[in-house]
Amino acid sequence: MSIKTAIRDAYGTPAMFAGSKTGQEDAPFVFINVGGEERRMRSAEWEALPPWLGERPAWAGKG
Repeated sequence: MSIKTAIRDAYGTPAMFAGSKTGQEDAPFVFINVGGEERRMRSAEWEALPPWLGERPAWAGKG
């Protein structure tokens, strides 16, 4: 299963995996979408975030 479908709780805000510079999910840094903003994060930090338990955000599209 791809981590692209996972929505995680990024400090109280839903976040979704957007990709990495290398195009692989195991890169040292990944890009995540938080609302309409794209952020860079360490892959280990992304993996440590808990799953988002709230309602699926509208900007996340269909799962």
